[in-house]
Amino acid sequence: MARLIDKKLSRRRFLGTSSCALAVATVGSQTTVLKALASSGKVTTSKGAGTKDVFTACGMCVNKCGVIARVRDGRIHKLDPNPEFIKSRGMLCARGNAGVKVIYDADRLKYPLIRVGKRGEGKWRRASWDEALDLVAKNMNEIAEKYTRAGVMFASTEGTFQEHFFLQMAECFGSPNTVRHPTLCLSSNIQGFGATYGTNPTPDVLNADYIIMAGANRSEALITPDSIDQLKGDGGRRKLIYLDPRFTKTAAKADEWYPIKPGTDLAFILAMINVIISEGRYAKEFVEEMTVGFDKLVPHVKPYTPEWAAKETEIPAEDIRRIAREFAAAAPKAIYYQGRRSSFFTNDTQLRRAMAILNAIIGNWDTEGGMVPNSKIKLVKHDYLAPWYDDVPERIDKGSAAFLSEKDGSWINLRNRVLEAKPYPVKGMMIYKQNVVMSVPNRAKTLKMMDQMDFICTIDIVMSDTAWYSDVVLPEATYLERQDPLESLSGILPVVAFRQPCVEPLFESKPNLWIMQNLAKRLGSEVAETFDFTMDEHIHHQVSKNPQILKDLKSKGVHYMKVLPTYGLTKGKRLKTKTGKIEIYSANYAKKGLDPLPTYTKHEDVPANKFRLLVGRSAIFTHGTTANNAYLHDIMPENTLWLNTLSAKKMGLRDGQRVKVKSRVGEGTLKLEVTEKIRPDCVYMAHGFGVISKGQSLIFDRGACDAALIEDKVEPISGNAAMHQTFVEVSPA
Repeated sequence: MARLIDKKLSRRRFLGTSSCALAVATVGSQTTVLKALASSGKVTTSKGAGTKDVFTACGMCVNKCGVIARVRDGRIHKLDPNPEFIKSRGMLCARGNAGVKVIYDADRLKYPLIRVGKRGEGKWRRASWDEALDLVAKNMNEIAEKYTRAGVMFASTEGTFQEHFFLQMAECFGSPNTVRHPTLCLSSNIQGFGATYGTNPTPDVLNADYIIMAGANRSEALITPDSIDQLKGDGGRRKLIYLDPRFTKTAAKADEWYPIKPGTDLAFILAMINVIISEGRYAKEFVEEMTVGFDKLVPHVKPYTPEWAAKETEIPAEDIRRIAREFAAAAPKAIYYQGRRSSFFTNDTQLRRAMAILNAIIGNWDTEGGMVPNSKIKLVKHDYLAPWYDDVPERIDKGSAAFLSEKDGSWINLRNRVLEAKPYPVKGMMIYKQNVVMSVPNRAKTLKMMDQMDFICTIDIVMSDTAWYSDVVLPEATYLERQDPLESLSGILPVVAFRQPCVEPLFESKPNLWIMQNLAKRLGSEVAETFDFTMDEHIHHQVSKNPQILKDLKSKGVHYMKVLPTYGLTKGKRLKTKTGKIEIYSANYAKKGLDPLPTYTKHEDVPANKFRLLVGRSAIFTHGTTANNAYLHDIMPENTLWLNTLSAKKMGLRDGQRVKVKSRVGEGTLKLEVTEKIRPDCVYMAHGFGVISKGQSLIFDRGACDAALIEDKVEPISGNAAMHQTFVEVSPA
């Protein structure tokens, strides 16, 4: 039985003084050509009728780079970079330029759809918004009545401005079962660095003299500003060491590349720590003043010699020793870049801990060219009071990982418990812009879980594989058609990003806030009143303590406090750890029975006649969301399977032929790419292909889906997916 806590949050208190409407900002009145790299950020004007330029933020990936939309007669003609947007260094990548095609894509969702055939059969009928939302609310309430409100799970991706409202809906509806993209990406990274520093800092790539990147393929897996800064560093003093089983574009830009044996990154780092400590090359004063547990680290790393690590990593001992010495000599302007995909094994959190410790002992914390804690521009939080429900149990995957994020959960662990219906049934799925069928390892299990559902609703802009298997599909307006909340992007140079409608929404698409508000009205007054505001009111509330933010956003499309980084802000202050210092030895881990110092465990070697499957990203694709974009599809119409030349010759396989790739959980068929750019014991395929939705006409049945092949193994500390522990067989198709 639901009840609302007596203490109410009044609409007056929420809105404060922010009652004025937010006007759509344009650059000048009638504007034409952007001087893309001009430092002033000014644009020229013309007298062309029906022309306007609109500041907004890119939505093609999580970076949210500043964009100026060139609008002519109500249609977006072109997207240009906002030169004032310092986080993206005034640039826009191929994906950002292709954003125009998102709005004018023939395959985009145009109106609400209700399934009329079997799930996955692709039979739909057009519905009105009222009918579709009535059906969604009816099913949510029926599941809540039968299984408690925890019986509906809410899945979403990260990095979308309006995801907050979807998570608000989950909380106000009363479900604890939220699960997000980080559990398939960087949860172990956040946990490992957070356990050491109390935060996940940003590497100062631009000013570092010595960088080690392991698997973080920043020339293709684009992160701003790091991808740009790695090529703009300080001339002759810059050295880049790159470790990856593949020869990537980052490897091509590196000074040295080592095709490290997958799963042995931790051995490499422990050996570096061994050399730096045994030869007295660590930052003694810094370690004594700012860290705890160094005395325990010294004996811990003694067995991890370069000679031992050479046998594990297949990197020569003399190179490991030399790199360790060079790294320490370059300190504090040296960084071991954490990235995301250094290993993705079941020891990944401990690997991230080792990275953090290596950085700490050379004293590169909060200094130019080192590991810098993120700054953030404060916005006033959206305050609401969620209803309270007495009978809702704890989240279904509680306790499945040692340090489980209550917000993100653990996708694989949650799915396993849903399949077992333990400790209770989950029978409904609400999904916001996360393609779980394509992104969660072991696709067969995901489809089995969806088969068990009484009801599935997906909100998206395209008919993804997940939408294809849903009961109701709701079309969201694209990022170029909607007003979003302001978002404070943290970093060494933090900014506030601004997204506003450049053109009117096409067809019957609606912003997520509108969808949540109208769904809330159908779920009862207690839920509805938490959504009783407009987007204009919300934005003015966000800047109510600093109106200058909105003025800057209107005049130049971005707000920032400084153009040069400030270092040393944490010096003399407590860090956000239990001891207030950098915790080399983790007492928190020890209490949970975990290794308090990173300990190396050997992973299973590749069996005979099999290969380790590696997955990764292409510079022109964002996960699975852009592969059906016509402009980008022309560049890469499908994925291929990389296989080493020697391995191909041994197996009698030739470049370009179709091959079948099979693991213990699934299989796929795609073209073979015979290359010297990968270790002989590994194969690689790009993510985002092999779709089963006929609603994505360009890529339906093109290439293979990595999620269908990857086994569902889990890193036990953070609950992150272990993506690189799958072995596959390769044979002619």
